Amino acid sequence: MSCPVDRLTADFDHHDPEFTPDLALRVHRAVRGRGRVAHSSAHGGMWVLSHHADVDAALRDHETFASGHGVFFPRAAGTPRFAPLEYDPPEQTRYRALMRPPFTPARAKESAAAITGLVAELVRPVVERGHGDLVAELATPLPLAVVGAAVGFSPEARARIRELTSNTWKGMPRDADSGGFWPPFAELFRTEIRRARENPGDDHLSTLVRTRVDGELLTEDDLHVMLVAYAIAGHETTMNTIGHLCWVLARRPDLQDLLREHPDLRPRAVEETLRLWAPVDHGTRFTTREVEVGGTTIPAGARVVLLTGAANRDPAVFDDPDEFRLDRPHNRHLTFGQGVHFCLGAHHARTEFLAVLDELARHGNYRLTAEPTRYFENGRHICVDRLPVEFD
Repeated sequence: MSCPVDRLTADFDHHDPEFTPDLALRVHRAVRGRGRVAHSSAHGGMWVLSHHADVDAALRDHETFASGHGVFFPRAAGTPRFAPLEYDPPEQTRYRALMRPPFTPARAKESAAAITGLVAELVRPVVERGHGDLVAELATPLPLAVVGAAVGFSPEARARIRELTSNTWKGMPRDADSGGFWPPFAELFRTEIRRARENPGDDHLSTLVRTRVDGELLTEDDLHVMLVAYAIAGHETTMNTIGHLCWVLARRPDLQDLLREHPDLRPRAVEETLRLWAPVDHGTRFTTREVEVGGTTIPAGARVVLLTGAANRDPAVFDDPDEFRLDRPHNRHLTFGQGVHFCLGAHHARTEFLAVLDELARHGNYRLTAEPTRYFENGRHICVDRLPVEFD
């Protein structure tokens, strides 16, 4: 049997059953070592960019590396596109403008006190008990509550989003059509839209259902492609980053002590976690024209994989790229993307991460009582299944 690293380096496939977050680090390193561009025959053929400069340039060049053919690949027929990420301008611009109001820097600042209070409520019982699961009791409920409040999802919807997200990621890459996973999500959104229309509040969803563009109310399809992105992207990437942030610190009491004594280093700890364990390992784009990268010509109409995880550990940009270092003066990671698709929720996410570090620093050190399993959802989202810890 061939070595999985050699096999996946020669023919990269993010949906290979042996492709795990730990194996991915070795595959990324090997793919990057092959040169500026790699080609894979998987899923009908795709090109792979793994160097920081090339991934950065592709993310910024949305006219050449387009998103409108879908970022998630392969994809069950009938799966709706997620706005605004899976659209190109001018549609992307329209959706982004509609979706941005709850996640501006000003709104993140306004929400900071509420987020801090929520983190304290979630951490307190774990500390008082002396042990707990920081994924189940902190990393998962926190972002669901934050995005729910920002957008206006009901408590009933928030309780179902995580399960529906997991089912979507399981079915999207392997099913022939979306009938096995999309209808329950669509029904949840129909219920939320109906509630917002019949009993409007001051939340963003109530605003969206009354919004007119060119004199016309937004369609049901418009609302669904925005709500699915809010629901999934609004919680999963933050959840997985909090899980990895706590995972790193639970194994490093020296880092916990350092961050307790030096609060000014906490933002750097957040950025290092985002760099080393990007919650989205990669995305794909579709070339609108022939383009040359590092002497290799990628044809028009090609699927291109942008390996964010590899770019974030490129030694050409990061000294000691595999080390967790708090002394990086300029952490140029690509975890939030670049260009027109830069993450809408970045400000809220950073607010949540810092609130977690601030609250944990108020208590004694904590340590793992068992190692978690880390795995990919949909071949690209790095999840932590649990984080059992004990507190001093």
